[in-house]
Amino acid sequence: MNVAFDPWIPVVTLEGKPKLASLSEVLTRGNVLADLSVRPHERVSLMRLFLCVAHASLDGPKDYDEWREVPARLPDAAKKYLEKWRESFELFHSTKPWLQIPELIPAKNAGKELFIASSKLDFALATGSNTTLFDHQGTSKERNLTPAQLALGLVSIQNFSTCGTLGRPIWRGKATADSATDAPCIPSSMYHALLIGDSLMRSICLNLCAYDEMAPLWGALWKDDAIGRPIWEQMPVSQADSKSCSTYLGRLVPLSRAIRLQPDGSQMLYGEGLRYPVFPLFPRECTASEGVTSGKAKQDRYLVGAKPDVRPWRQLDAILQYHRNNQTAGTSGAISLSHAGDDEDVDIWVGALIRNSGKQDILDSQESRFHVPAKLRSQEGCRNYGECVLQASQIERTLNDAIWKYRIALDPMDETGLGSTGAKHYWTAVEENLALLTSHIEALGTNSAVPTRDAWRSMLRRCSRDAYQAACGQETPRQIKAFVEGWKKLNYVPTEPKKKSKRKGAKE
Repeated sequence: MNVAFDPWIPVVTLEGKPKLASLSEVLTRGNVLADLSVRPHERVSLMRLFLCVAHASLDGPKDYDEWREVPARLPDAAKKYLEKWRESFELFHSTKPWLQIPELIPAKNAGKELFIASSKLDFALATGSNTTLFDHQGTSKERNLTPAQLALGLVSIQNFSTCGTLGRPIWRGKATADSATDAPCIPSSMYHALLIGDSLMRSICLNLCAYDEMAPLWGALWKDDAIGRPIWEQMPVSQADSKSCSTYLGRLVPLSRAIRLQPDGSQMLYGEGLRYPVFPLFPRECTASEGVTSGKAKQDRYLVGAKPDVRPWRQLDAILQYHRNNQTAGTSGAISLSHAGDDEDVDIWVGALIRNSGKQDILDSQESRFHVPAKLRSQEGCRNYGECVLQASQIERTLNDAIWKYRIALDPMDETGLGSTGAKHYWTAVEENLALLTSHIEALGTNSAVPTRDAWRSMLRRCSRDAYQAACGQETPRQIKAFVEGWKKLNYVPTEPKKKSKRKGAKE
């Protein structure tokens, strides 16, 4: 199978029909394709592949003027580039298989024990330590993936594989490390933000960054050789050959795992590949967002990441924020978000894999699409959005306290609460009313700003009361009494003490 010219990428046409497309078709005829039809980590990995090939094909864009010419130049340039490197995109090539190490061999006397099932390439399938919860074929001895599935899994695992213990196949006479590091896209369960256009080709062009945009992000590391070349053009000869780990194109499609698929595709050799420096020791990925927490002694920078049971909209202000000229205050968002004008609305996709911190386990995935009004992309809009979300979080804490009060009133010896039930009910209801928050942000600077803000706050209080009633029963006298105690806590509003009037003639 040739990854460049054979169909393997799940897409949807403009007519809404699903199909498989080749890499060449995406980059030359992407204007007739509406979007990808894949899971969050696969979307990020494929977009990075598209951007890498586009950069290599165009040898740029170097600045804004060249970036504006990308839609006209990319189809022909990509076709010529892929024809030139056709042989390097063969999935089962004998001497240079795509994103694999042809010299990889089993450890001495290891036999078939070092080979693992190729289903390891898919995070959703039960292989090794991967859960069998959603995979009923997890105990099956044989499970053959199609070449299209193998290619998709291969590019995904290279971007999102987690740290942990691996096998130790031999690469050029030396065993690979038994403890691997994270691939570039998984640390901190980072959110990835992508602009979405009216076609797949438009989405690729929107997310393609000019090189002069990358310079502020990389700082002193952005030198003449920082752009680099794609990994298939300069395959490393050993784990020590890590030059590509610190180049822009080398990191877009990484080689974080040393893999060699067997001819039938059912098994593979699997070990650590190259070690990629990651944030904070290296600049964040261009699709990630960076935040700052200020302490007494210093500022700590962090990647805006996904958390279980916390939907992306609750961190949208941090994900969106983009500071030109490399300003460091506040947060910095995905670089491509600056491509739209200050007065333009944009559509974005936000997604992440949630990993068990410091371990190999993938806990969940998240993705959302947002229509973002221009107001929300401004400093004022982001600040107000963040304040509104903070209000929602503060009310949730009050709700949890009220539910705890209810539970303790029922049984003082029982400290287990019903907070999770109430919180889920509350956030579900709030998310159903997000249009109120959008209306408030769009109304900033107008006479409607205060009424829309009050409507948002009123909705939050209503949702908290509904969630409290859903979590706390009122069927018995004891429950009714406990319900009243919690209700007081939920609706408590502190009052200002009355000022004492001074008596006539009293001394000042």
